Amino acid sequence: MFTFDESKVAACRVTCGAWLGLAAWVLTADTDALATGHANQRALLVLDIAAGHLAAGRLDAAFALAARAVDTGISYRPGRIVDRARALRRIITSATPPKVVREFDERLHAVYL
Repeated sequence: MFTFDESKVAACRVTCGAWLGLAAWVLTADTDALATGHANQRALLVLDIAAGHLAAGRLDAAFALAARAVDTGISYRPGRIVDRARALRRIITSATPPKVVREFDERLHAVYL
């Protein structure tokens, strides 16, 4: 049996807010309380926070956080982190994405090289 403490409730709220596209839920969370768990769990949570920044229109912050999560994914080799990062990237559908998105594309492309 695992304890379900305040940090896990906050993490669930961030995840739900990211999935629902509710930037206010994601961006108002106490991120210090979310710094618990294994590195893989934290990386997935960072991707959820990045989705919140993306929903709020903050591309630079979103892709900076996503790149940090991908770095964790590369070091631990879980495909789930990279897959979630790719899903985050697919939200931007512009034919000419901003520079920060192109740099993130290059980072994701380098994962499989």
